[in-house]
Amino acid sequence: MKTRCPVCGAELEVPETAQVFECPYCGTIFDTLKGSKVDQQHFYFSPTVENPYDYLMRFIERQYGVPSDLRENASYRKRVLHMIPVYFFHLRGAADVKALSRKYGYFTASIEEVDDIGIPAVDNPVAQLLEDYPFPLRGKRFLDEKAVKSGVFYKPTLSPSYAETIARRRLENALISEASSMAEQIVSVNYRVFKVDLKGLVHYPVWEIEYGYRGNIFKGYVDGVTGTVIWTEHPLAAKSRALQLALGGFFIALGSLTAITVVASLGKEGGLAAIFS
Repeated sequence: MKTRCPVCGAELEVPETAQVFECPYCGTIFDTLKGSKVDQQHFYFSPTVENPYDYLMRFIERQYGVPSDLRENASYRKRVLHMIPVYFFHLRGAADVKALSRKYGYFTASIEEVDDIGIPAVDNPVAQLLEDYPFPLRGKRFLDEKAVKSGVFYKPTLSPSYAETIARRRLENALISEASSMAEQIVSVNYRVFKVDLKGLVHYPVWEIEYGYRGNIFKGYVDGVTGTVIWTEHPLAAKSRALQLALGGFFIALGSLTAITVVASLGKEGGLAAIFS
């Protein structure tokens, strides 16, 4: 039978026997008979990555300057599963923009933004790694006792209204950014649609991995659903260290021969830190 998602409006074909269905476009779980979001608003993603240490090692081995014997001589120490609460939102905004450019003069245009985002409901070092993180949309389950007892389970400390304020700001910034890219001067922005829908609270699994190499301890964080390395640190071989020092002698001036060098974002594979070995 055909039905429509109550949040994003997508027209869907669902089995006749399915009373509860998850929208493949925005991830909203809704009642197909009532055409509304389910009353249950607390979900979780089950950790499907069985060997996060292997995901971490395979990622690190691809990085520049990693010692060739890392896999052979690294020693796995421990892993901790963090279940981080995240508020999931569906954002949709549309606006009419009046702008002024040197080429076209005054003109009007329509802009639209649609996005699905997650905002951590706690403030701790692991949750901070998930800010602006591209969470998967599908695969949520209703929260149960098994999920609560798995790993380190964090209760929300930030309210839904606080998270919604952040979500609204992101949507507004996205619309303004798109409008600003159209012309040198924006005269006015008239919002026709500005919707921020809370899809629920979702506990998301993140593996913290600790391993040793030649007397040093290193950490990494792996997405428990996709296996993506969110952030990690690794040893740097002596030859690579010498090259980095030759290319950037300021490390010596800063006295940071043993410091952590943080490398900027590596796209969906997250951040990386290298420690001189």
